[in-house]
Amino acid sequence: MVMMIGENELDEHIRKPIQKSEAKKVLAHISDWSESESDQWKTRANALQVKLDDGDPIAIAEVYKTLSRRMADDKLSAADRRQLSQAEERLTEELSMAVGQPAGKISKRLEQAAGV
Repeated sequence: MVMMIGENELDEHIRKPIQKSEAKKVLAHISDWSESESDQWKTRANALQVKLDDGDPIAIAEVYKTLSRRMADDKLSAADRRQLSQAEERLTEELSMAVGQPAGKISKRLEQAAGV
């Protein structure tokens, strides 16, 4: 994807990738986080989309954990599947760069952290 951003707007729209220590915190957060989202699909989808749009790796980790648990219980809607895929893709890319491991290994680490 190519995006055009004015040089004076870079700080508002672009952030540096997380460091290895932050990546470890994200994985730990996935393991430890136990809150749940609404059972109503539309309310849940809206709340999770806000977290995905935020771009914060911790918030995206919460989306991943929430939807991974729902997947394990076989309770994913179409919107849930799409958001889970987005969360997994974003976390895999971010953590792969941070820890210097291939995406396949990171995917396995995400699954282990989520307990699925």
